[in-house]
Amino acid sequence: MPTISKKGIHLVFALILVTLFTTLQSSTCSNNDAVVINNTATPAGTWRVNLYWDSKDETNKFSGYNFTFATGGQVTATNGISTVTGTWSESSSRFILNFGADVLFSKISHDYLKEEKTIASIKLKDDNPLKDEKLQFVKN
Repeated sequence: MPTISKKGIHLVFALILVTLFTTLQSSTCSNNDAVVINNTATPAGTWRVNLYWDSKDETNKFSGYNFTFATGGQVTATNGISTVTGTWSESSSRFILNFGADVLFSKISHDYLKEEKTIASIKLKDDNPLKDEKLQFVKN
C-alpha cells in the first residue's frame, strides 16, 4: 500500500482550504460587494522578482526569469534558455516555495510570511525575525 508523504498531505490540505475559501467567497458575494482579493488564489499570469534581499540586494540573480504559478502547486521559472521547476503553496499568512537542490533557486526556497498579496504584487519576508530576507514578485 503506498504511503502519503507529509508534503503530499500538506498540498492536499492547502488545496482543500483554497476550495473551501473560494466556495465561501462566491456564496457570500453580491453585485454590490467590493472586489475582494482572494489571498489563497493562484497568482495568475507571469511574475518577475522585483526584490530579493538576503542581507544585501541580490535581485539581479533572478533578472530575466519569469515565474508561473500553476494551480496544482507547481512553479516554473524560465529565462528563455533555462527552465527550473519547483513547488509552491500558501495559507492565509504563509507562502512556501521549494525549488529543491538547484543552486540558484534554492536561495529563494523558503517558508515565507506574506506581507502583501495583490493582483499585481506579492511581498514576502523570512519567517525568522533574525534573518533579513525579503522576496517580492511583481506581475509582468
